[in-house]
Amino acid sequence: MKFIIPILVGGVIGYITNWLAIKMLFRPYYEKKFLGIHVPFTPGLIPKEKSRIAKSVGNTIGVYLLSPEVVTQAISSDKINNQIRSWIICNINKLKESDMTIKDFIMDFDNENYSKSLDILEKKITDFIYSHLKGERFKNGTMNLIEDKISHKPIEHFYEPMEKKVEKFMSNLSKSDEIRVEVKNTIDKKIYELSQDDRTLEEVIPSDVVNSINEYIDKNSEYIANSLRDLFESPSINMKIRESINEFVSQNVSRAITIFINSEMISNKIFDSIEKYIYNPENNKNIILIIKSLIDKFLESEISNIVLSISSNIDDENRWKISDAILERILNKENQGKVFSIVEEKIKSSESDIKEGIIDLISDNIDGILNSETLYNNIKLIICDSLKKFVEKPISYMLESVEETTVEKIINFSKVIFEKFIKNKLPDIIESFNISKVVEDEINKFDVAFAEEIILEIASKELKAITWLGALLGGIMGILSPILQLI
Repeated sequence: MKFIIPILVGGVIGYITNWLAIKMLFRPYYEKKFLGIHVPFTPGLIPKEKSRIAKSVGNTIGVYLLSPEVVTQAISSDKINNQIRSWIICNINKLKESDMTIKDFIMDFDNENYSKSLDILEKKITDFIYSHLKGERFKNGTMNLIEDKISHKPIEHFYEPMEKKVEKFMSNLSKSDEIRVEVKNTIDKKIYELSQDDRTLEEVIPSDVVNSINEYIDKNSEYIANSLRDLFESPSINMKIRESINEFVSQNVSRAITIFINSEMISNKIFDSIEKYIYNPENNKNIILIIKSLIDKFLESEISNIVLSISSNIDDENRWKISDAILERILNKENQGKVFSIVEEKIKSSESDIKEGIIDLISDNIDGILNSETLYNNIKLIICDSLKKFVEKPISYMLESVEETTVEKIINFSKVIFEKFIKNKLPDIIESFNISKVVEDEINKFDVAFAEEIILEIASKELKAITWLGALLGGIMGILSPILQLI
């Protein structure tokens, strides 16, 4: 008993002493006072030195454990690179098999702002394209291209398309009731205007034209006389002349004469005389003189009288026929061909002037076109329509042509971007993040009881061992006392 009791007492004291020392690390949590006097050893060591411990731990972690160099080196490892590679391949394969559209893909990230984001993207692209189209570089490049194309292309490239369009236009025009009515109205209007014209034909027709007609008659007198004879031989003309002579005789010869000689006989005699006169070559000059006299007489006639005389014999139906005849004459393919041939010759003869005129016209108007609101709106419509069609396409459709080589390029590109980010940006981000300060602040936020719970949970076995070690040491110290007394 002399040895056992000291051992037990020493062991209990050692155990209690160490247990109490461990508890005093945390407790009491707050400072205690008795009668306004500070109670020693309150609060516990860890609560009392919490700020200093937090700062020390934060510095240790920020400077040694999670420094920018350590984090950068850890992220730059082959394991991370392999994970990036696996992640890219896995996601590309998933998207290839997915029916998800680009729109669905975007909306998964930000459903609420999808429409707004699309509108912003549409405006940004439109503004970008429009600003470049308005620039001097684009305008000068466009003008150089136009000048090059116009200068080196034959003029036929310009009038051939025009000819086809004009031909189509003329064809449609010939079938138009509106143009038919317009021509008819024009004829009626012109007839009315001429019926009010008191001038003679001589005043209207240029003297050069009249002189040319007279010269033509003089030069072709024999041909004109023979043509007159040919007309005279025509049965219809022959009959008309006989009827006219017969009517003249009936109206102008007195009945006393017709008792002895009937009017038909007189008419035949006159007709025979005219026929004999016409067929006599010696009378060619007289025939030409008569024709010229008739022309002079005709030229003295007033336009109004001539038009009224003619128009009185032309009813509305005939005017429609005249209108249709004019249209048919103007719009038939043969005349169109003649018109196009004339136009073609004129274009060819003025080729350089036409090309220069086209270039000048475009140059004068290109600024107005490129700076117009219409151009901006058209670009916006195209971009809007293209974007809507693009986002409605399945992602699988976009990725179906992606081969393994392309995937490798994507992986390599991602690695390059990732490595540049780690090398150039991540250290600055970690530096600005200030890990030491973050750890310090977080520890300071911990409740002391929670900190005690964490530490005890981590080091419970070790703390228990320390407690029992105190009991062991107490027991050893307890046995030394009786041993020393024996000595």
